[in-house]
Amino acid sequence: MDKSKRQARQDRKQTQKRKGQMRTTGIIAVAAVFVASLLIFASQVRRPAVERSYASADGNLLGDPDAPIHVVEYADFQCTHCYTSFDETDGALIDNYVESGEVLFDYRPVDFLGPSSLLAAEAAYCVADQDLFWQYHDVVFTNFASGYTEAQLIDFASTLDLDLDTFAGCLQSGEKASVVEQNLEAAASDGVQGTPSYVVNGVLYGALPYADLQEIISGLLSDGS
Repeated sequence: MDKSKRQARQDRKQTQKRKGQMRTTGIIAVAAVFVASLLIFASQVRRPAVERSYASADGNLLGDPDAPIHVVEYADFQCTHCYTSFDETDGALIDNYVESGEVLFDYRPVDFLGPSSLLAAEAAYCVADQDLFWQYHDVVFTNFASGYTEAQLIDFASTLDLDLDTFAGCLQSGEKASVVEQNLEAAASDGVQGTPSYVVNGVLYGALPYADLQEIISGLLSDGS
């Protein structure tokens, strides 16, 4: 083989090697972008400002089952005023009356605002199977939006210490839709026409700022109810 042919062959090998290196670099770059995108997406899920232990939780119930006051809240995860109740009323209710054993808090998600509300409510009940209803409720409202996709709801769940595959299977099966339907039926029976609505010891009060709810509860406790 003369020198010119040998050189041409070596040049071809070098060219193929460079192409292979470029392909490998390209694959690594794409993979890095994909991983970075996942990390960025996950980092967009905000954690609640106050993370409670919810030691007295039993599904969507929170507090002593024998408490003298039973507070039911019908709420929609897409409802702006429900977010306000989460932010301004429910935390104070929990801190001041649920943890003291005076109130049993019964939180009932409904789907007044459409399919996204139904999906979020179902997701909350799927998480309830793993005893994290309240923690999930907090994450959803901390990342409050006017609509939720299945992927977002699964991403919210990924921030909690649960079996994510079990959760996703539950959500995708639609098995909790009947539970949300039961909440709607109970809401209708209680006379609820919008969210949020509070029912205290069987009496419907509708939407309440914390000061008004506190006054009602204090009055019932004073009367020995």
